[in-house]
Amino acid sequence: MEKINKYKSAITILILMVMISVTSCDSFEYELPEANSKEDLTPPEANFSAAVTDDYLTYTFANASTSATDYMWNYGDGNTSTGVDGVNTFPAEGTYTVTLTASDKLGVESISSLEVVVVEPEEPLAIVPKILNPSFDEPGDDGKYTSPWVDSNLGKTIQISTSSSFVGTKAAKFPNISDARVAYQKDIAVTPNTDYIISYLYSIETGDASSITVSILGGTVTSPDDIAGATLKSHTGTVQLGKTPFESVDVSFNSGSNSTISIHIENTGTATGYVEEFTSSVIE
Repeated sequence: MEKINKYKSAITILILMVMISVTSCDSFEYELPEANSKEDLTPPEANFSAAVTDDYLTYTFANASTSATDYMWNYGDGNTSTGVDGVNTFPAEGTYTVTLTASDKLGVESISSLEVVVVEPEEPLAIVPKILNPSFDEPGDDGKYTSPWVDSNLGKTIQISTSSSFVGTKAAKFPNISDARVAYQKDIAVTPNTDYIISYLYSIETGDASSITVSILGGTVTSPDDIAGATLKSHTGTVQLGKTPFESVDVSFNSGSNSTISIHIENTGTATGYVEEFTSSVIE
């Protein structure tokens, strides 16, 4: 009987301890995990890069996030999207903070931001045509040129005249028609669709109705028959004041679709002419 009483006492004490434990826990709250839930061992990490397109206002954004399934793009200009990668056309120049929020199916989020500076690029400077030996002053063999003003397809070798009254003392000489000369220089680089001025000096000795024509051609030609069709602009000088003084000529033209031009010079009549001092510039 005494043993039974001991068991009853022990049970009573155990029940009291459980009640005390339950009572003491009433002041604590526990957030228990959902059934079958697992710890997010690979949380998402947002990351991306930006690249401008041919249109300086439009950028593409390459998503490099990991362990994510959903994405929210905020482009900092009021525009948003939810695709994996992003693309946005900004309204104007300025600095925009682009934010990517990457999340997974457990609702864990990661945020990455990048400042995008939108600036309209400056127009590249147009190429200034570089005319080789523009004053015909480089030495030639026996007063004749072999390069860069000569092309055997288009005429005879031009002659060089020397005089202290010339700029640099030398000029290209164009004798009368019975001993005609043609000067031609090709592969002069230009920027397409750009306005240019090519200037030069010429003079014609007295005689009959003589002239000197300087033509700016688009690209290159290989036959005299092609000159007219390739001409962008030309000038025919007829002023006859003797060997000097020289007349100054400015030929304005647009390069069109051409990335190179050439210069062709020829004379007519029996009076001898001279050409020298070519210069070139871009019309702003």
